[in-house]
Amino acid sequence: MFKKLSLLVLIGASLVSCNKTYNKAMKSTDKDEIFILATQLYQNGKYDLANELYEKISTSFVGTEKAADIAYNMAQGNFNEKSYRLAGHQFKSFAGAYPMDSRAEESLFKSAFSYYKDSPKYDLDQTSTYTAINELQGFINSYPESSHVSDANNYITELRQKLEMKSFEISKVYYKTMKYKAAGVSFDNMIDEYPDSKFREEAMMYSLRSKAELALNFSRLENKDLRLQDARTQYLLLKRYYPETKFKSEADKLMEKIDKDIAETKKTLVNLEEARIKVEAENAKTLKKENK
Repeated sequence: MFKKLSLLVLIGASLVSCNKTYNKAMKSTDKDEIFILATQLYQNGKYDLANELYEKISTSFVGTEKAADIAYNMAQGNFNEKSYRLAGHQFKSFAGAYPMDSRAEESLFKSAFSYYKDSPKYDLDQTSTYTAINELQGFINSYPESSHVSDANNYITELRQKLEMKSFEISKVYYKTMKYKAAGVSFDNMIDEYPDSKFREEAMMYSLRSKAELALNFSRLENKDLRLQDARTQYLLLKRYYPETKFKSEADKLMEKIDKDIAETKKTLVNLEEARIKVEAENAKTLKKENK
């Protein structure tokens, strides 16, 4: 109990001290004093208060060494406060403004890492994910010998897997809502964009299911043969890349239906063509008689 009370007293004293420091700095007109007080707040983890003070004097130190310290500390403070998008922008600005600074490489990496941290779950908007991938790759290109390259590559792989998951799940929604044409296109696009995806085999099977459903159950006669052939091609692709696919039984059964329907469709088309020719011949005879 005594330890808890002591801790609360220490926390309270720290807050009072920080507030006094902040209030003193806000009243001061001495830029150097404000810089010192802001840095004290920064070092004590009061990043929001420190950044307010840094912002107040940022233009007063343009062209000096302190300007770089202010810019870096503001970026790091926002990162620590989990304002990742703002931190990413500020770290990148620092690296561009102070390329000869010893912290330039670290700042560019932290910029990319900030966007990585800002990347949300796969089912949300992935703008930050794309930005993070681009920034991480940009860092690798700028500093190919950096000790951070390995981490950057790992982050890129992780982010791409998130995009794969999103693409895969969106495609599955099309399939589950019976939008089979859109599902087939979506799964094929996902396979093309992420050829090494861990979902590739399953995506190819979903593509086959989508194309088979579309061809067998949702096609008019005039486009049925083309769609059946498309489904057949998808089956052959699945077998080529995954000869022992875990979906072999289901895929083979679909193929039997597809081949059977191809034969029946061709027979129907032949019969219709023969009937058309016969009707045209009879019409020609009738017309010839009428013209006599």
